[in-house]
Amino acid sequence: MHIVVFAVVLMLPALQNEGFLSGVVIHDDCSDIIVEAGERKCGLEGSGGFRDIDPTSCTLKCSGNERPKLPKEVCSNGELVCGTFERERLLNWQQKVQHTLHEVLLKWCPGYQKK
Repeated sequence: MHIVVFAVVLMLPALQNEGFLSGVVIHDDCSDIIVEAGERKCGLEGSGGFRDIDPTSCTLKCSGNERPKLPKEVCSNGELVCGTFERERLLNWQQKVQHTLHEVLLKWCPGYQKK
């Protein structure tokens, strides 16, 4: 009996954190998605790195002058909204940003696909 309890105590944290066992990164909240995609989006806009979010204008604050827009559904009344629908919208946006980056690399970096 003690062995079973000990095994469950050791395994429980790993089972609760699905990404730990599967190797898949699980985004906990919308800000994780925004930071990751925002860094790429600011770079693609030629405006340096991601600095912050402006939920009032629903834009990213980059280190340069550009202010790329976030999906409008994730901002309401000057605040970031992060429900199931908004999180899914951010994941779709993140995928579009990643696709754009992929297209730029294909066009401008001859060795990109040869890896």
